[in-house]
Amino acid sequence: MQWTVTALAVCAMALPMGQAAAQLATYAWPEQATFSDKYEVYVTCGTKPERELQVLMSHALHEGDYRARNLKGRTFSFVTLSYGPKAGPLRMRIVKTFGDGARRVAISPRSYGIVGKATRSGREVTFSVDSPNRYISVNFAGQDNQVPNLGWIKHMLCVFLDPLEADVPEKGGPGVTVYSKDAAPAALEQAGTIYFPPGYHNLQDHGGRGIIEADGRLILQDKQALYLAGGAFVEGLVEKKSVQCRDQRVYGRGVLTGRQYRWYKLPNHTGPKHRHIIGLGRRRQRVDGITIMESPCHGIVGGRTRIVNVKMLGWHCNNDCVRVGGGSEVSHSFFRAVDDHFYNFDNHVHDVVLWAGHNGAIMTFGWGGGEGQKAYNAGSSLFENIDIINPEWTGLGNNNGLAAAQVGFDYRPYGYGGETTTIMRNIRIEGEIPGLVNLKPLSGRGKVTAARVDADQVGYLGDLILENVTVDAQSGKSRIQGKTDVAIGGGKTFYIQNVTFKDLRIGGTLVTESNKDTFFNIDAATSRDIRFIQSQ
Repeated sequence: MQWTVTALAVCAMALPMGQAAAQLATYAWPEQATFSDKYEVYVTCGTKPERELQVLMSHALHEGDYRARNLKGRTFSFVTLSYGPKAGPLRMRIVKTFGDGARRVAISPRSYGIVGKATRSGREVTFSVDSPNRYISVNFAGQDNQVPNLGWIKHMLCVFLDPLEADVPEKGGPGVTVYSKDAAPAALEQAGTIYFPPGYHNLQDHGGRGIIEADGRLILQDKQALYLAGGAFVEGLVEKKSVQCRDQRVYGRGVLTGRQYRWYKLPNHTGPKHRHIIGLGRRRQRVDGITIMESPCHGIVGGRTRIVNVKMLGWHCNNDCVRVGGGSEVSHSFFRAVDDHFYNFDNHVHDVVLWAGHNGAIMTFGWGGGEGQKAYNAGSSLFENIDIINPEWTGLGNNNGLAAAQVGFDYRPYGYGGETTTIMRNIRIEGEIPGLVNLKPLSGRGKVTAARVDADQVGYLGDLILENVTVDAQSGKSRIQGKTDVAIGGGKTFYIQNVTFKDLRIGGTLVTESNKDTFFNIDAATSRDIRFIQSQ
């Protein structure tokens, strides 16, 4: 099959000229990308002929992780499309190309209402989609697609449908510099937008000149944008020039990968400590449309940031996804973290699909509590309309669960100038989890490890509302446990307090005051105002 760089085709229906934007955009990727040998994906739009899509793949970066033995050999296959719904529904056909036929094919999240039709062979499934902003997992369930003893999907597959792009820069437009390995350093530094065209771009090939360092880290300037066109496969890192930078943007439909960098916690690591794949400045930052994968550590780090239509894939511990500042908004995106998905920094997170890896929380109140450390400000976030699919937690550990904490005894919820309450509502968890919340101070190996603080510095953890949360199944119990005698010199209690569960259902059971002990371990001596209520 001959691939075009970008295919744009109006689906076969009588569209007026004014609706010409109702298109389907697919992308061809350079040979340096990794292509899936596990799945084939085809798309049909209207009466147009069926089209095969290139399916990208990432191999597990398992080395150094405490679950390395279970991660080794896993893969994540995915395809990205941009889609205008006025063109009519898309018909997707997925073919499993390895092993045996599946005993069933599961499509997630269920909230999309997508019904698949599998062939009797168990090797193929078809389904229709009529909206963008859809981030779909397809699981060909069977012994050959399952991690032994854990039930994790071994060879994962996702179909990502973004909206059509609305503001593609012109290659020859004012302030736009097209990237190549030979691009003049001054031109890149002075560009308003650096344009990565379709093809392979390893930033290390630029030779360590100007704003691109020898190891491939691009230093993003104040008010500068990076545009990754669909079909652009970029190896490198992005870092702000300074924390004061504003109006930076990374966008497009291309891929940014950190696969050539090594996790700094590996025992044999000798290189620089790369702590994230995208680092942005303090104000008015934007990341939209791109796919981010294989970071050596964290994902997007910055100040006030708007994140939309981002797809992010992590593999090992420290693969946190988003750590951005107060007033940030994250929406219509897909994240697979193997550490904390989000930090409770006055963020509004909504309409996202999350694939919880084996380590880390969906939302963390933060980390701290070591000797000499002070708690940082955290609280006041709103999380709503979220699907959590295929969760891989095997226990609560130190920081697993929907809401978790690793905070010091001086922590207290922070309101960012307003209410301190954090709200998590309309959340659906598909799969079995060990527990829903993990609310306690800093711990390790089953013991509280937070350092004592002055008596007048003792805070509390809480001011949390969880509303209309549903969980398919739970194998253990949530943890709500503070600590007595936390002040230097003795005395004082660090409480978990003011936590409300409203209309919580686990395994189809409504959790109430009378049955809460079935699902929660709540330490009475170190908790107060823990409520289970129902709508009238």
